[in-house]
Amino acid sequence: MTVFMLPLAGLAFIFFLITTLIIRHNKKHFIGLASLNEVNPVDIGKGFRCSVDECERENGYSVHAKSKKTEKIGYSKISVLIPARNEEKNIIRLLESIGKQTYQSLEIHLLDDHSEDNTKFLAEEFASASHLDLTVHTGLDKPDGWLGKNWACHQLAQHATGDIFVFLDADTWMAPTAIGEIVSGLHQYQLDFATVWPHQTMVTKSEKTIISTVYSTIITYLPTLYSYQSPRWIPGETLKKKVKPMFAAACGQCMIFTRDAYRSSGGHEMVKDKIVEDVILAKQVVRSGKVMRMFHGTDRLWCRMYESHSEIFNGFRKNFFAGFGNKLIPFLMAWLLHLAFYVLPPLFFLLAVTDLFATAYQYEMMTLSAVLTVFPLLQRMWIRKFLKWPKSCAWLHLPGILWFHMLAIVVLHDRILKTGGTWKGRPV
Repeated sequence: MTVFMLPLAGLAFIFFLITTLIIRHNKKHFIGLASLNEVNPVDIGKGFRCSVDECERENGYSVHAKSKKTEKIGYSKISVLIPARNEEKNIIRLLESIGKQTYQSLEIHLLDDHSEDNTKFLAEEFASASHLDLTVHTGLDKPDGWLGKNWACHQLAQHATGDIFVFLDADTWMAPTAIGEIVSGLHQYQLDFATVWPHQTMVTKSEKTIISTVYSTIITYLPTLYSYQSPRWIPGETLKKKVKPMFAAACGQCMIFTRDAYRSSGGHEMVKDKIVEDVILAKQVVRSGKVMRMFHGTDRLWCRMYESHSEIFNGFRKNFFAGFGNKLIPFLMAWLLHLAFYVLPPLFFLLAVTDLFATAYQYEMMTLSAVLTVFPLLQRMWIRKFLKWPKSCAWLHLPGILWFHMLAIVVLHDRILKTGGTWKGRPV
């Protein structure tokens, strides 16, 4: 085992060095909505179309230096699009937060996707009592070949008349300046598509263990800037264009398209049967030559994805394998990588410190495995502080990794037997 530990340690140190650099990169370039200056809704409401210099001079806000490539466009209307199925616990909170937006040029379309609870009744009651331009639609029956949420979003896009489409999940809610800051981000970086990763509200131990592990994976492995700006270390423009979509990802809880980008990318019809439609849409937008960027929603946009362990399990069970493109080899490689670098070091440390594995190099093995156990814990502490999570999210790092190893076994079982779970009463 000692002979095995040395090459493992060498590879692990390289792995943790690379992931530390990615975390540092994201801390600098993964921008939060709170850091964007909100565009004056009166200025945007003019529907202006002007050069960059004119926009800066006439409208009083700066444009990111690297974005001075094309003319700026002012948008007069935002379409907020909300698919909702069995969301009676969440829907009023979201609608109330939209009603408090400082950006006023909004139309809201909510589609009730055959809810089995009071979602539609509550939304209609709110619409009749509020000042919002809110329309509640009844979803049509789902055609063959479509997944439920994708069909709901497709219908919503048909109702939208705005220049920008903001798709929001019903379990999100936002600060009063959030939509204005989203628009500001589109303008400052000349974007056709953007996505905001909401701040995940985690209450139970299961949420803190599992949800934080998912988000940590994004911060640890995905240099988010490269979906917007091709990596400089890749030679040649042709190769950069081919590689750039690999870094594109999105969070379906909040996706923002210009109307043209949504139509030209094929919209949700292009991903009608895809479980991870958000990621595929992001890649398609980049492949089509459009510009995208990712933001985080700390202090501006919140979401509580799941409240119980069964919801968490079924939620990730449906999309875990799809997150690897439904390809077995990448799935197994990721599984082995996490086993080698996150699970084996604490296991070796436990064996060494309890004398269950006696060796002449027992002290060296204990020290080395302790370092490799602490390193990812320090990374998680860094991420926790950056995203303002509860402190326990850092200490629950290893249980989160082990939970996903367990889920991987279930997902492989589903694949072998061609079975799967359900989500909101529908098979997936």
